[in-house]
Amino acid sequence: MLAARALNDLVHGEPSTSPVEHAETLERMRVNAERAGFESLAVATYFQGRARLAVRAGDLRAAIAALKEGREQDRSYRRPGRWADYHGVFLAGLYLEAGELDQVEQLITDLAALPNNPSTMIPGLAFHLACRRADLSRAEASLEELITALPEQPWRSNEQAHDLISAALHIGLPAHRLDQMATALLDASVWDAYRTLVDAQLAEARSQHAEALASYLSIAEAHILEPATRGTVRVGAARCLLANNRREEATVQVEAAVPLLAEWRGWRVVQLAQVRAQLGMAPVGAAPAVTGPTALTPREREVAVLISDGLTNTELARRLYISPKTAAVHVSNILRKLGVSSRTEVGDIVERH
Repeated sequence: MLAARALNDLVHGEPSTSPVEHAETLERMRVNAERAGFESLAVATYFQGRARLAVRAGDLRAAIAALKEGREQDRSYRRPGRWADYHGVFLAGLYLEAGELDQVEQLITDLAALPNNPSTMIPGLAFHLACRRADLSRAEASLEELITALPEQPWRSNEQAHDLISAALHIGLPAHRLDQMATALLDASVWDAYRTLVDAQLAEARSQHAEALASYLSIAEAHILEPATRGTVRVGAARCLLANNRREEATVQVEAAVPLLAEWRGWRVVQLAQVRAQLGMAPVGAAPAVTGPTALTPREREVAVLISDGLTNTELARRLYISPKTAAVHVSNILRKLGVSSRTEVGDIVERH
């Protein structure tokens, strides 16, 4: 019985620094929970544990698969008279991460039909979904329900404030609403790293980029944050650096975010792609850009030969019957594709090829 209860603590407590050790302990306690007759722990909590382990590994697909399997096998949480389907809440959160919004809507419908739901559950999910769908009127209505219900919830979630405020930022709620949410969603029981993350998000929203950057960087390596969340921290830091035209430092932050979000998808990956585009970086996984003489178009090769002959832009324009502006664009593209900075270097490359 003690082992069975310890399984629940293992799943919901502070994460282990060793994923392998965490997985082994989870399996061992699952067996003990089954022997003790704790089906809800042996079935439901075990699959929640597997999902959390996948999240800690940054693998969203595996986390969703674990919860879907557990939800199919879950029996004890669906007995009448209990608030049921805890898998559904967790799964809805992961579907919101992935951007699978129709799946979220179906889960909300399923959950709303169950008895004795916590008063914050449906409004919280509905608010998040409305934000991701850019449905401002529904988001405002759901937020009012959530704020009203929160005093009845004796605990605060580490992830909830970050997730909901991220959604609110996505839809563009005004600053006073963001501050209202932070006050309602955060208390002393929320881990410091999550409080700092929310503070950074709010500071960035107010264009206080130096303050936001300091907060983001202070938690960039925080073990308590999941890999995908740390990826978002890096992306936030990159945005703040870009706001001050510190492009090289922003690139470092973006590169640090890539492995953290490699097995994730949804809005966090979209934000990473947006910052990469601002920096002129290729999309993650894209084939390396073709450079060198083979990258030149036939027209650019013709221009390159004339450049090697010493023609100016004006002379190029006359020779090719194009405007000087078009000639300048051709020259700029040739220099970029060849990776050189002078017309003399273009001539050297043309002679070698």
